[in-house]
Amino acid sequence: MQPAPGIRKFGFKRWFERQLIESHVYLVTCFLCLILALAAFEELGSRVTGFERVMMFATIIGAAALGILSWSRYRAILFPALQLSERSTCEKCGTHARFIVIDSGREDIQETAENREGTWLKVKCAKCGHVWTMA
Repeated sequence: MQPAPGIRKFGFKRWFERQLIESHVYLVTCFLCLILALAAFEELGSRVTGFERVMMFATIIGAAALGILSWSRYRAILFPALQLSERSTCEKCGTHARFIVIDSGREDIQETAENREGTWLKVKCAKCGHVWTMA
């Protein structure tokens, strides 16, 4: 999930907007899965037959699995986009989100107990030509 091709194609502002929309679709999906799982759990208390009970358990497990997957996708999309957004202002002239991607790559960053890959972008300000690295 490299951001550089998307930024080159759409520009940073439109790319960031698309990342926000996509991540929040996953958040809404997670919330709806939570509601579905709780509703199915509540129905277990009523008089249901054996097959209906099995279907309720399957619904709860499926909704929980999809909710967990949606939450992890939400975090995986939103947080790297926010990290790049924090560094998208030119240090020289103060122009926000107007740059050209020169180069990009990945590096290993140690976070808590996990190894996650971080993305860096070498960018050039479209206004003044200042070059900096967004990591």
